[in-house]
Amino acid sequence: MAAFQDTREHTEQKVMVHLLTEIERNPSFTQRGLASELGIALGLMNQYLKGCVTKGWIRASQVSPRRIAYFLTPEGFKEKSHMVTSYLARSLTFFRDARTQCDALFKECQRKGWQKIAFVGEGDLADIACLVAQGAGLDVLVIHREADNLKVFDAVLITDVVNPQATYDFLKDKVTFDRLLILDLLHISRMPCVTKEVQ
Repeated sequence: MAAFQDTREHTEQKVMVHLLTEIERNPSFTQRGLASELGIALGLMNQYLKGCVTKGWIRASQVSPRRIAYFLTPEGFKEKSHMVTSYLARSLTFFRDARTQCDALFKECQRKGWQKIAFVGEGDLADIACLVAQGAGLDVLVIHREADNLKVFDAVLITDVVNPQATYDFLKDKVTFDRLLILDLLHISRMPCVTKEVQ
């Protein structure tokens, strides 16, 4: 859950940085166009904008009955600067941690003679793992967790940052324990989920 929370906050911060940058660059943008560019729903874009107005980061001005222009306030410029700094620091920390952990894991794979590794989960972590794997001379393929051909791989690495625990829970019965690889930064629990029966 912690990895999901970090990822969600990181994504929200990325959206906010992009939003404030776009307002600074082009005050007459359309909400629909920016929502599409960011890959979020129009309603969510509206919520982000309302939140920025409430916090005093942007000011809205009615240009025409169907058009609103947004402007960054001095507080908005200051907040954007803080967000960019924080976003870059978190991104670099994530990259360093992912690279270090992948490197250690892939050295262990080489020691065991494992050459074909499947990555389950697309995105930044899979991209970082691919780069490290190339340097280690491993043969990797990013696949979906529902893939049927897991047995053709020497090992499977979870690279899903959105819901890593659910991906692990799905794969744990399909891949042997020692060949299902996880990175510490995902905070995946290998403990079985125990539920008590209510009497």
